[in-house]
Amino acid sequence: MKKELYLDIGNESVAGSLYRITRDDSTVYFFHHYSTYDSDKDETKFFEKDYPDFASFWQMFLKDKNWFYQHPLFVHPDERSFIQEQLKNANWDVVPDKKWQDSHQRQWKKVLTDPGSYYRG
Repeated sequence: MKKELYLDIGNESVAGSLYRITRDDSTVYFFHHYSTYDSDKDETKFFEKDYPDFASFWQMFLKDKNWFYQHPLFVHPDERSFIQEQLKNANWDVVPDKKWQDSHQRQWKKVLTDPGSYYRG
């Protein structure tokens, strides 16, 4: 079985890594390991969930309407073009602070253009 980092992203309340798993029989699925943090309770919870494909994971991820304000650390090269297209529809104005917008846009640009091997996770 081969485990390959596919996406690493988070914010102050949720963070996680998505892995593409290739079984010995060459079938593929995606494994999401993530945690949530409740600052009011100072409580961290850990979760794991499997997805049959990246599209299924992405549909869940889009439930956060401001997903583009999460802090990405790594995006697998296979999905970079797709995510660049998704970012074209981002409403950055939901946060009126221009410096905050610019900071997040720079981080997305960094992870979408860095060498695919720069972060091993």
